[in-house]
Amino acid sequence: MAGYIDTSYMYMMYPYYSDYSYLFNMSNPLTSLSNISSDNISQIAQQALYTDMYNQQLPMQTTNALVMLNSYANNLAEAASQLQLTSPDNVFNQMVATSSDPNSISVSAQPGATASTYNVTVNQLAMAQQNNGTSLSSNSVTSLTPGTYSFKAQVGGQQYNISFNVNQGDTNQTVLDNMAQAINSANIGVTAIVNNNPYLGTSQLEINANNTGTNNAFTLTDVNGNAVSYTGANTVTVEATNANYTINGVSGTSQTNTVNVDNNNLSMTFNKTVSNATVTVAPDTQSISNSINNFVNNYNDLLTYANQNQQYISPLVVSELTQNYEYQASNLQAIGITQNPDMTLSVDQNALNNAIQNNNAIQNNFSTAQAAFSGFDGLAVNVGQFAWRIAESPLTDYANETMPLVNNNMGIYDSTGMLDASLIQTMLMPSGQFINSLI
Repeated sequence: MAGYIDTSYMYMMYPYYSDYSYLFNMSNPLTSLSNISSDNISQIAQQALYTDMYNQQLPMQTTNALVMLNSYANNLAEAASQLQLTSPDNVFNQMVATSSDPNSISVSAQPGATASTYNVTVNQLAMAQQNNGTSLSSNSVTSLTPGTYSFKAQVGGQQYNISFNVNQGDTNQTVLDNMAQAINSANIGVTAIVNNNPYLGTSQLEINANNTGTNNAFTLTDVNGNAVSYTGANTVTVEATNANYTINGVSGTSQTNTVNVDNNNLSMTFNKTVSNATVTVAPDTQSISNSINNFVNNYNDLLTYANQNQQYISPLVVSELTQNYEYQASNLQAIGITQNPDMTLSVDQNALNNAIQNNNAIQNNFSTAQAAFSGFDGLAVNVGQFAWRIAESPLTDYANETMPLVNNNMGIYDSTGMLDASLIQTMLMPSGQFINSLI
């Protein structure tokens, strides 16, 4: 006798029956129409529920694993870039300068500076000219008659005319203030201030060149009136001088106390006179060591994560990382970087420090360290490129191909793990039909 399966029973027992009923597949002997009856419908619904839950969890777990893989790869790619010669942040190109007498000579080196040692003697510092005028009683009425006063200022070969007014009853303090303001407003490369002595009740004009060196020396000459002579503004107390020095026996002079050598890659600033100071330029070994250790840590993080999630991640990740180590194994071992039984890397810090020191006895070891990471088939070069490919590729490119559902469903995830919920529901749905048929 023909009858209908009561699907209302399914909705009552399994509220999400409508979501799972598509799993009643014609190709499954248990769920084919000929085997469905009111006696086994509960078992079939339970199987549908379990299967759907498993199918939903599986791509989610795979996606989560691949998103984390992407994150680890990004970190490794960034760490590798610091050890690549083509990178502007390449630490092998970074240099550090040191001075045997930093109080007398301060130094700084730019990337690309030549590793070298300099013997430096500073005989004279560059000085800015300073004039100090006559001390005048601050509150006394000036002896200058009221009127317009003008004077000529010659600074570095350029001449300027400056003027200011003196009014009836002006004090010396007012005259000096107005004269200083006129000089500063002219913007001629010198700065004037008025120094007051409250204990003596005096005021004095002080004029300073804005820059050191003889090219910035200045003179003041009265043109109309006698303001310059009255105030003593042209009295030189510190003469403009140039720096006088020798570097590796070669004499030189400079308008300033900063001297650049080695194509402007090394800067020396003279703070005091000194004899036979030593300036040394060498690779920034601390930065190199830090970058190598950072690279190894990120390499190990990615390798360990890929090994721990082999069911989701392609074995290509582990094999590519370990193969790249083999290319440089002898060089890496020579500088203290070895491979552990689990294929992660270890750093012998003492051996690494010895290798990257830059002196004649171990220059070859420094070159070995550079070649191991930055040379042809260098570890940082190859691993960095591989890590960028992982980071920039769709997640499915590095999924384990043996994982069920990966090839069918992971394509809807991008490299950030974003998915289209409606699309994945459609893609997860196998062929089949809803059950509400006449038996």
